[in-house]
Amino acid sequence: MYTDQRDDLDEVTTALEAINQELKERMELALLGTNDGLWDWNILDNSVYFSPRWKEILGFGDDELSNEVASWSDRIHPDDVEETWADVHKNVNGETEYYENVHRLKHKAGHWVWILDRGKVHYNENGIACRMLGTHTDITEEKTMQLKYAHQAQIIEQVHDSVISTDLDGVILSWNKGSKTLLGYKANEMLGQHIRSIYLKEDYEALDNNIDLLKKRGKYRTVVRLVKKNGDIVYTELSLSLLRDEKENPIGMVGYAQDITERKRVEEELHIQRVNLQHQAYHDALTELPNRTLFNDRLEQAVEKAKRNSTLFALFFIDLDRFKQINDSLGHAVGDELLKVVTERLQATIRKEDTLARLGGDEFTIIIEDLSNAQDSSILAQKILEVLQQPIEIDAHILYVSSSIGISLYPQDDTNAGNLLKYADAAMYRAKEEGRNNFQFYSAEMTELALERLVMTTSMRQALKNDEFVIHYQPQVDAEKKVLIGMEALVRWQHPTRGLLSPIHFLPLAEETGMIIELDHWVMRTAIKQVAAWYAEGLEPGVLSVNLSMKQLEHPDFIRLVQETVETCNFKPQWLKLEVTEGQVMQKPEEAIAKLGQINALGIGISVDDFGTGYSSLASLKRLPINTLKIDRSFIIDVAEGTEDGAIVKAIIALAKSLELNLIAEGVETTLQKEFLLTNGCKNIQGYYYSRPVHGADIYAMLTNGPEQFASPSA
Repeated sequence: MYTDQRDDLDEVTTALEAINQELKERMELALLGTNDGLWDWNILDNSVYFSPRWKEILGFGDDELSNEVASWSDRIHPDDVEETWADVHKNVNGETEYYENVHRLKHKAGHWVWILDRGKVHYNENGIACRMLGTHTDITEEKTMQLKYAHQAQIIEQVHDSVISTDLDGVILSWNKGSKTLLGYKANEMLGQHIRSIYLKEDYEALDNNIDLLKKRGKYRTVVRLVKKNGDIVYTELSLSLLRDEKENPIGMVGYAQDITERKRVEEELHIQRVNLQHQAYHDALTELPNRTLFNDRLEQAVEKAKRNSTLFALFFIDLDRFKQINDSLGHAVGDELLKVVTERLQATIRKEDTLARLGGDEFTIIIEDLSNAQDSSILAQKILEVLQQPIEIDAHILYVSSSIGISLYPQDDTNAGNLLKYADAAMYRAKEEGRNNFQFYSAEMTELALERLVMTTSMRQALKNDEFVIHYQPQVDAEKKVLIGMEALVRWQHPTRGLLSPIHFLPLAEETGMIIELDHWVMRTAIKQVAAWYAEGLEPGVLSVNLSMKQLEHPDFIRLVQETVETCNFKPQWLKLEVTEGQVMQKPEEAIAKLGQINALGIGISVDDFGTGYSSLASLKRLPINTLKIDRSFIIDVAEGTEDGAIVKAIIALAKSLELNLIAEGVETTLQKEFLLTNGCKNIQGYYYSRPVHGADIYAMLTNGPEQFASPSA
């Protein structure tokens, strides 16, 4: 009997297990469609069942992972363990109706899988939790996207620049902190407002155009003005993009705005500076006329235009006569005002289409295009001469200025822009040679003269290299004692083909080209070396006088070069006297006084040459650190009692005595001249009366023959 009952119980148990298994299989089939994994936990004996899909979510086969609680609990992310078990216990303890938790499980490959874990506890007839059944859903993809969007949203919210999104109609949907910083509005003030609320009314049309372009292109960049809450205008660089749904349909717009107000301001300032610099680069600062650079460009254009159209044009080169004297006597401020007036008069005389330029100093050029014949240019030249001759009043000064004009013609004279300018310049010099205040056309003869000057310049450079320059010395004599007191060093050029050339043939060109600095230094160094050698032999050559040009004096290394030369040659400073002309000193009196003071402080004497021919005042003369006045030869030629030159010489002698200055007269050739000078108190003489400038060997002979040689002069 008991055996039959046991058999019946076994059959019931087997049937129940079969039903339970069938239910599990049905549930798994149902969950298979949802791609979820099933778990069934027997709380009383701590056994668990994991469906194959559950294991598959973690990368395992059904036979690779045992049905144990540890298979799940050991794979929970350390950061999620505490919260996950807490949620399980709440449901087991009846604190929650359902169990739900999101946590991470470790995949077989080593990465983490996000799981949505759901379940519900079941109680037996005694109210004890006996079983918990649930599902695991793989939400890794959704969670990744969620974290991504959350991260992006945080970035957008915290970014310093403005990020604003709208719907396709322009209604604002989002407003980050950067937008508040930029425009001053809080998010709750702007959400639901139209984007136009931050635009100027005059920019509405541009806004609509931008939105249309965005919808066509999908993205768009531009610069817009936005209105801040306080009414200020801010310039922004705006990047617009379309927002799309998962099917790529447009659902809104997003704009990224960066404040470029300061950059815009700097760019505008730089633009203004560039414009100003460009203007300064091509225009004369004083007159605002085109400068040499722009003039050359205009001249090239005139040549090309004339070639295309087979037309004639004239080039004027205008130089003001004696402008330097006005600058020197009245100052540069008056000279500058004069140049402005001249500019106005020239502009009023020519046509608007003609180009007037200032090349520098008092030199102007005019390009007169589309001439019918050359005669037209001569008519204009005559008008310019007449206009510039009219008196000019500046600072209570009534000034009269004339001009010399040189004219070259295209294509008669040349078709090259550079040559046309050169020929007009040459013609202008011809006008000055013809007495100034006239105009001259270019001729072939002028070109030959210009080439000759060029050859001479090149030859001078070679002469310095080839030691072709020589020094002659002209004795300076005390006419009372009839003894040598010194000598002046004078340069000569021993030209290889033209013979011995006097300074008049090359010094003006040396001044013009700047070679005078190197030449003067050569003369000083050579003469000092020679005189030092004579002193070393025990001879008494006296004081060496060397001419000094203003260009050499202005050179920054001049003082140092003088010191080095004197020290190197064992030459005492008191043996040297530097001669500067009165006219040169008065060009820049303040600079000259300062430099000459430094020279004088070295113990070197300073002599003013050609005194009486310049424009110095007694006040300026008193300030000059000079030791000697040198009477110019132009006053000596006709000197005699009762003559104008005699009166001037007496006045110079009296002035020198009152200022306690030494005195020497140059250009003395006759006994009458010498006696007049001695009678009136000037005993130091230089000139042909005693000796012409001679070679160093002749001076050496004089020094060795003794002082009696000057008792019977050669003149």
